[in-house]
Amino acid sequence: MILQHPFLIVLWSFVGSLVAFPLLAYFFGKRFYCSWICGCGGLPNTFGEPWRHLSDKSTRAWTIEKVSIYSVLAIALAATAVVWVNWALGQGHPGFARVAFQVQEWYAFAIGAMFAGVFGVGLYPLMGTRVWCRFGCPMAAVLGLVQKLGRFRITVKKDMCISCGNCSTYCEMGIDVRIYAMANQSFTRASCVGCGMCAHVCPRGVLKLENKKAARAKAGQPIRVYAVNP
Repeated sequence: MILQHPFLIVLWSFVGSLVAFPLLAYFFGKRFYCSWICGCGGLPNTFGEPWRHLSDKSTRAWTIEKVSIYSVLAIALAATAVVWVNWALGQGHPGFARVAFQVQEWYAFAIGAMFAGVFGVGLYPLMGTRVWCRFGCPMAAVLGLVQKLGRFRITVKKDMCISCGNCSTYCEMGIDVRIYAMANQSFTRASCVGCGMCAHVCPRGVLKLENKKAARAKAGQPIRVYAVNP
């Protein structure tokens, strides 16, 4: 019978990871998963808070981040494909089954235990919080791609930034928000989890986490001029 327990688990993982969660991320932003559901995202917001400001904001770190996180995503998809093929073949290919189990064990140890666990948490005091979220999480990579097409962005009020740097300092995802603010450029970054901290710490209210459609509608509204009675 095809609807056996292991198959249902794999089916739910596939539907949840590649259909349901990306759809929810489009409507509610990446934060719905990265901060409200995922334990690896909740830990930085609690235990990791004292080291939030240590996240590397350099262009070099951003380049490494993009290469690393999408490489892990590719590895995760390849490992998943091996597991699916092993399930489809059943018991007829014991040699391939051994390879599939070795791939599972390797992925669980190297990615799940070491990268996400030991390094992802242990490097908080050196590299800031969300080390795993920035450089390794395959789910964050998928949701980040969806978020680029989603409904939320950080909007910037023009010519108001005083370059204090608070926004960049407190961004746990290593985004140099100040560069965007100084350039009067609203933005959507795949790594942004929409926490709104940059807007919260801005002393002049330059930044705002906003719905794109609402922002466009507001920008398209005519300016009303009111006469003042003498």
